[in-house]
Amino acid sequence: MSLRYSFLARLGLAVFMAGLADALLYESVAGLSLALYGFCLGLALIAVRPDVLGHGRALGALAVAALLLLSLVEEPGALAFLLVPLALAVAALLPRAPQGMDAWRGFLAVLVRGLAIPFILGADLARVQARLKGGPSPVQTMALLALPLLGAVLFILLFASANPLVDRALSYIPLAGLLAEVTLGRCLLWAFALLFAYGLFRPVSLPWRRPQAKAAVEWPGLSVASVRLSLILFNLLFAIENGLDLAFLWRGAALPEGVTLADYAHRGAYPLIVTALLAGGLALVMLRPGTASARDPLLRRLLLLWVGQNMLLVASSMRRTADYIESYSLTELRLLALVWMALVALGLGLICWRLFRGKSGAWLVNANALTAGATVLVFMLAVDPAAVAAAWNTTHNREVSGEGAPIDWHYLGVLDDAALLPLIALERAAADPAVRDRAAALRAKIQHRLEDRQADPVTWSFRGARRLAAARALLARD
Repeated sequence: MSLRYSFLARLGLAVFMAGLADALLYESVAGLSLALYGFCLGLALIAVRPDVLGHGRALGALAVAALLLLSLVEEPGALAFLLVPLALAVAALLPRAPQGMDAWRGFLAVLVRGLAIPFILGADLARVQARLKGGPSPVQTMALLALPLLGAVLFILLFASANPLVDRALSYIPLAGLLAEVTLGRCLLWAFALLFAYGLFRPVSLPWRRPQAKAAVEWPGLSVASVRLSLILFNLLFAIENGLDLAFLWRGAALPEGVTLADYAHRGAYPLIVTALLAGGLALVMLRPGTASARDPLLRRLLLLWVGQNMLLVASSMRRTADYIESYSLTELRLLALVWMALVALGLGLICWRLFRGKSGAWLVNANALTAGATVLVFMLAVDPAAVAAAWNTTHNREVSGEGAPIDWHYLGVLDDAALLPLIALERAAADPAVRDRAAALRAKIQHRLEDRQADPVTWSFRGARRLAAARALLARD
C-alpha cells in the first residue's frame, strides 16, 4: 500500500474513532460506554497494526488493557480511565521499541510520542502532498474554493430575503441547532480522540536505543573502605532500632515511664518506611554491579544483613500501622499504606537479587514496575479497599465487640455503597437498639442513593448492581 493510501486509511479510521467517541462519550461518560469505546479502539489497532499481534509483549499490554476495560465495567474509576490509554499506547509502541528498553524509558517514549502526534500528523500531510506530484496544496485548494463557496452562500441569503419560498426552504435546515451543538468541549473531544487514534495507528521507531555496556565508574567517596565502614555503621544503627522494636513492639516489654505503647507504635510507621526507601537507594548506589565494592565478598554479606534489617524495619512499620488500626479504625489510606509497605519490602528483596545475580538496572526497574502493576490490577479487579474498610469498621468497634474505637458513622457515609452490606450486617449484630436504628437509617440513605445511580445509565455499574441485589435479598429475609 502506498504512503498516500496508507495515510488516508489511518486518518479515515482515526476520524471514525473520533466520531465514535462523540457518540459514546460526549456528555454521557459511563463505565460501559468507556469500555465499549476502548474495546473498539483496541480492535481498530489490531486491524491497522497487525505487527501488534505478532509481538509477545505488545499482546501482554493489550491483555492488560482488556483487564482494565473489565474494571471499568465493574466499577468506573479515574485510575482505570487513565491507564487504558497508556496500555494501548504501550501496545502500539512495543513492536518498534529497541531491545532492552526498561519500563521508565518506555514511559518516557509514550509521553514524548503523545506530545509529538500533532507534528507527526502534519509531517505525514506534507509527505502525502509531495507524493501528489504537482497537485494543488491544501492552501491552494482553500483558495480555489473560497470564492465560489462564499459567493454561493451570499447569493442564497440574498435570494432568501427576496423570495419567501427560498426563505421557507432554508428554514427547514436546522442550521442554528447544528451550530449550537458545536461546543468547545465537543471540539476538544474530537481533537483528542482523533490525534490519539492516529498516534496508535501510525507506527514509528523510537529514538532510544539499548545503551552500550560500559565499565562501571567508581564514584568519589564510594571506595571499598568507605562503603565497608558505612555498612558496618548502618547495620549497628539499624540493629539498635530493630532491637527496640523487637523488645517493646513485638515482645511487649515494659516501656520507660512517660512513654505509652500507643505513642511508641503510632509515631514511627511512616518515618521508618522513608528510612527503608532511603536505605534501598543507598544500597543501589554503594554496590553498583561492576564496581569493586560489588565484587567484595564481605561487603555483599554486610549489604545482605542491612537489607534484612530493613525488611524487619518494614515489618515493624506494618505492625505499628496494624496497632493504629486496632486502636482507631481502618481506612482506605491505611489499607493501601500496608500494601505499599509490602511493596517496599519486595523492592528491597529485588535489590539483593539484582546484586547477587548480576541483573541490570533495566531488570530492576521492570521487576518493580511489574509487581506494582500487578498489585494495581488485583485491587482494581478483585479487591475493593472501601468495602474491606467498611466490613472491618462495622465488626471491630466498641459498640459490637467491646474493643477498639467507636463506630465512625461519618466515614461509613463517606464510603457510600461500599458500606451498604456491612451496615446490614451491623443492623443484625448490634445488641444496642440505638446502634441498630442508626445503622438502619444510614443504610437506607445509602441504599436510596445507590438505587438512583443504578437507574441512570451514566452511573450504573456491575458492582453497584450486585450490591443492590444482595442488599435487597438480605432485607427480604427479615
